[in-house]
Amino acid sequence: MNKRLQFFTFFFLICLIPYSLAAQNPSNITGDRFEETAGKGMAVRTNPIGVKVFIDGVERGTTPVSFETMQHGDYSVRLSKEGFKDRVFNVTLFSTSRLVISIKMEEERGFVQVSVQKTGEDIENILFNPQIFISSTADAGVPIYHENNALLSLPTGYHTIRARAFGWEDTSVTVLVKENDTVRADIFMSPAQFNMKNVTQSRRRFNPLNPGSLGENNYSFEVTSPGDGTITITNSDNDIVFFGYIEIFKTWINHITWDGRDSEGNLLSAGTYTVLIKCSRADKKKLRLTAMEIPFIDNDTEEIFSFTLETGIYYSTDIFPLSLESGIAGLTFAPMPHVLPSGSYQLDAGIFFGNFYLQEKNSFALPVEINMRISPYNRLELTAFVNIIPYFGNKTQKTSAGWGIAGSIKYNIIESGSIPLAFAAGVSYAWAGKSGELPQSPGRGVGIHLPLSLELTNFSIIFSPSVFWHGPENPAPLLLLSTGVLYKGAKINAGLSARCEMNFTEKPFNPGFLTGAEVSLLPSSSNLFFSFLAGVIYQQQRVGWYSGFKIGIIN
Repeated sequence: MNKRLQFFTFFFLICLIPYSLAAQNPSNITGDRFEETAGKGMAVRTNPIGVKVFIDGVERGTTPVSFETMQHGDYSVRLSKEGFKDRVFNVTLFSTSRLVISIKMEEERGFVQVSVQKTGEDIENILFNPQIFISSTADAGVPIYHENNALLSLPTGYHTIRARAFGWEDTSVTVLVKENDTVRADIFMSPAQFNMKNVTQSRRRFNPLNPGSLGENNYSFEVTSPGDGTITITNSDNDIVFFGYIEIFKTWINHITWDGRDSEGNLLSAGTYTVLIKCSRADKKKLRLTAMEIPFIDNDTEEIFSFTLETGIYYSTDIFPLSLESGIAGLTFAPMPHVLPSGSYQLDAGIFFGNFYLQEKNSFALPVEINMRISPYNRLELTAFVNIIPYFGNKTQKTSAGWGIAGSIKYNIIESGSIPLAFAAGVSYAWAGKSGELPQSPGRGVGIHLPLSLELTNFSIIFSPSVFWHGPENPAPLLLLSTGVLYKGAKINAGLSARCEMNFTEKPFNPGFLTGAEVSLLPSSSNLFFSFLAGVIYQQQRVGWYSGFKIGIIN
């Protein structure tokens, strides 16, 4: 069997797996089916599983179950499970076929008449839109209409029914549902006391020049009823640099976004800022001023809740996506000194295609990769990388696919700040099975990298010398000289990079050259990014090309 036939056979089997799994999934049984198949005996499948099977009055097991040695003839079958109606039917087995029975069991159900009413003082002034939740189901909240009454059909047994409405205390009742019976559940809800809790921020430090949502800080908090509030931000001298009003709360979870600018829209200087969030319940006067159609609670004794947070602005905290094809984060062929801030991460996946520098003209590879960057501590970054490479049309290639892994650790020695320079040191390690080396990477082995960059307003100019050792089979290390330039914009990053690989033990001396371009798109108000890459590779007197696409998330 040739490799092409092996590939299509494998592909066909992979395609069959979902169908075989679907055939065994009890949720796919949506009705009764009696099917004659090749073989002997009988098989019983049910939705749900775990149904007791009685044959001629004798319990023979629970579904799914098979009876391989049953003789041909007539049988009486009864299926029984608590909470479901019994199913009874007769079957005839033949010696020349196998009977496969699929049964959808019917639940024993009853009805609950739910009535949700409000109680307490000044209840006419509070918006009342209750939803109900049933403990025994995974359904989302069910709105109640028709004067806050609803008729529910539920399986028999005990159920807890919870009513929830913004501005009201959660209330629940437990009822026993009996088959073909209707039980009543009356729920009385009282106004909730105003409270503010669970105040958090999306990041403790951020750079307002970072693109999209990465250049903002989001403050979240939870309230129990309608109200409003203010946000006040002060600098280290206790001067107010930003003040804003928070709109009337319409739901439990609320958010405020700050972009690192003052009240006039000007960027603030780097440093630590104190964020004070104050909230209180709504009153008539506030709601008239805002002209919003939100109900209110009239209360002369207004209680104010306040929470204080600290947020840092650091313009050296660059958060932008980087490639890992060199085994260490940077441009495709040029490691960079930048690291993610502590607690941030990048996760992406991509696919490439091209002939790279394979010997046969009609051959090409289709590498797939998954990358991760994470910063557990300030100035320190760890990366991990895995790739799978299928090969097509290469008659001399003994393997049709390969795979490899890589990882690195990088420490940022100099952050750009008072001087426009960034410098780091890093170590990378890569291992690959046969034919599993990513063509854009230096290959298997250990690398030592010293990336340096000149930081201009929107540009980084990179120079990165590296030494790479392939291992005992090739004791002389490679010298890698990489360079590149990266443009960093609000919604787009674009870079060009090149690497020269020099092996001085080769006779004649024949360095390799690799160059590539990449563009990353960062949509506004999102942590997603999309990257497009392309390049040319010259190695071992062969020329190849590649292009690719990535999608990822960075935070």
